[in-house]
Amino acid sequence: MKKMSRKQFMRWEKLRMKGRTYVVLRAAIISGVLFFVLLNLVNWIWKGFSLPSSFVFVYPALGLVVGTFNWWLKEERFKHFLVDKKANARSRR
Repeated sequence: MKKMSRKQFMRWEKLRMKGRTYVVLRAAIISGVLFFVLLNLVNWIWKGFSLPSSFVFVYPALGLVVGTFNWWLKEERFKHFLVDKKANARSRR
């Protein structure tokens, strides 16, 4: 797992104070729109038409998966950063 830099730590600490729901929904909306555009564009280039409207429920679901994974991953990195910081503080004593 990639380690979190001090700058990333500070950003994440500030963002996570807004709450898990806010962070997950924000990532879900951004990634849902991105999935909508990309999947329709790829399908249009490949087959010549956009995806059926029945796919409208897929985009928010994919967005929620990405948002939840984003929260989990950044929280894991955050915890490891705190553990490393604590270990470094002990070794300096």
